[in-house]
Amino acid sequence: MKWLLVFRRTVYNHNSFAPLLRGMVELKLSSYYDVGFADQIESIPATTKLIAFSFTTIDIPRINQEIQCIRERFADRVILAAGGSHPSADPNGTLKLGFDVVFVGEGDESFALYLKELIDHPLPEPRIRSPISTLFDLNTRIHTAAEYGLYPFVEISRGCPYGCRFCQVPLLFGKRVRHRSPEVAAQGVEQAVKAGYRRIRFLCSNAFGYRGGDAQTREEALEKLLLSAKNTGVNQLMLGSFPSEVRPEYVQPKLLDLIKQHCFNRTIVLGAQSGSDRVLDLMNRGHTVEQARHAIRLIHQSGLTPHVDVLFCFPGESHEERLLTVDLIDWCITHQNARVHAHVYLPLPGAGAWPLFPEPLEPEISNKLHELEATGRLDGDWNHQKAQGLQILQWRQAGLILV
Repeated sequence: MKWLLVFRRTVYNHNSFAPLLRGMVELKLSSYYDVGFADQIESIPATTKLIAFSFTTIDIPRINQEIQCIRERFADRVILAAGGSHPSADPNGTLKLGFDVVFVGEGDESFALYLKELIDHPLPEPRIRSPISTLFDLNTRIHTAAEYGLYPFVEISRGCPYGCRFCQVPLLFGKRVRHRSPEVAAQGVEQAVKAGYRRIRFLCSNAFGYRGGDAQTREEALEKLLLSAKNTGVNQLMLGSFPSEVRPEYVQPKLLDLIKQHCFNRTIVLGAQSGSDRVLDLMNRGHTVEQARHAIRLIHQSGLTPHVDVLFCFPGESHEERLLTVDLIDWCITHQNARVHAHVYLPLPGAGAWPLFPEPLEPEISNKLHELEATGRLDGDWNHQKAQGLQILQWRQAGLILV
């Protein structure tokens, strides 16, 4: 008799499951497990053997409540597994929430191996599982899991060498960047096209840093990636916009020309983050304000629209430095036909600035951002994040976060 494995699916984590299921396919576990997805915990079947969660820090209150509800219904008849950015940063705190096993970092191999062990052992040890490989090789697998109907974003790169102090990516995927080659990426895209997908989004931390395959330059690598994908028959490619933003110092006219020639998006998302060089140094960003301005000019001059990320209230930032970021926003909108995506710093376990408090956002700046939102030139969750950052630190004080 097969066991039922259910993934708790949300709008934010549905792209996380294909790599795990790809690992199940590699280990030929389909004869032991049926797979399901639950968009609400009420829909989880009573026969479920294991429920897998992937979540971030801001999900903790929901996760805590769902775990309590599941335990009331299933008691110990179901195994609860957790992975993702928050469990990787706080595995012991995640166990305390009520999970039976926590997968730290990349679960491409470790999750499937656990399922294999589970066939012969009721609750395999250890309860905290680290990656099997130090750094998983993206070229060993395609990004889709067609056997289970999963065609997520095309992950073309993993890892980030920069260590921005507000970001959890190096904790989750390491600092060494790995790329999926154009040929392997195209194999997954071809499966998605056959399944009826016509718009394909690429996933990476820095689109213009892509160096997959044997190309000698970033321009050659990017062109080969886009042409390989287009040859599958896809109609619309999305690169340089969500979820494949670019860093300022990597922007070049030739790369922008490739986007215009081969991609559907007319917007480039660029991480400028601050109008203050001192704050950029505090963030460990690795670029200057002028480099960001130069990149924004290049995007605008190319005929594409800059969509500029900025981050307010980083620990140590002064009121005057926040005003410099407001000046940068005004310049972007007024002179570069840009849109702006605004954030307020969130303290996140595993990020370099954890557990420092965010600086306060003054009413005058908050009002300015609201006014720009009303014009359609600014977007983002900055207003919610003002409260969320303090809530995260309160959850730590309450013992929901242990690191």
